[in-house]
Amino acid sequence: MTLDHVVDDSGEHAIDLLAVEDALGELGRLHERQVRVVELRFFGGLTIPETAEVLGVSTGTIDNDWSMARAWLTCRLGGGFRP
Repeated sequence: MTLDHVVDDSGEHAIDLLAVEDALGELGRLHERQVRVVELRFFGGLTIPETAEVLGVSTGTIDNDWSMARAWLTCRLGGGFRP
């Protein structure tokens, strides 16, 4: 998913990028690889297989990290993170 898809001019799906950055910093203290997965998937637009290759882990690991990171960020940001 690209950032253009999430942030639009209407503000309907807009997110607070500073809040996301802060939340990613917090998540990074808990689980650094999950932050890398978010960076590569959300900001970089990589697929799960591409992310797995870059990080040198299995696609299952990336799928789990992606799910956990999305859930953590959604809770942390009060539902304001919907990749």
